[in-house]
Amino acid sequence: MFLKELNKKERIAFINLVHALSNVDEVFSSHEKELMDEYLEELSLDNESIEELTLESAAKELTDSSDRAKNIIYFELFGVALIDGEFDKKEIEFLNTLASKLNISLKKQQDFINYFKTVKEAYDGTFVNYESKLDELEKLARELI
Repeated sequence: MFLKELNKKERIAFINLVHALSNVDEVFSSHEKELMDEYLEELSLDNESIEELTLESAAKELTDSSDRAKNIIYFELFGVALIDGEFDKKEIEFLNTLASKLNISLKKQQDFINYFKTVKEAYDGTFVNYESKLDELEKLARELI
């Protein structure tokens, strides 16, 4: 939703973080591969031209990034961790480490958790006016980041 706001250095760091998070459980599923391909396309990046970065070096690349860019990256990665419906202990550790490196406060992390809970509740329930509900969720996401 917000990834187009990132500059090229931030986009490359983000892709590396997605890859690292996807592999944290030592299994890179076909679904995760598809997600990586979608991100590469959305960010106008070519897999062959991306320098491979570790969690440490990717976080270091983001040191001078704005808080908004860091929040966008963390927000998207949080969604990646939830995409398979499970929240593995290693994924939690990864996200906690990254939050620390990016100086994302516990309050902001909790705000993101609450946002994704709201999204889940919205999709689990049935409602007539889904378009306005989606608009509300997008507005809430913009306010968080």
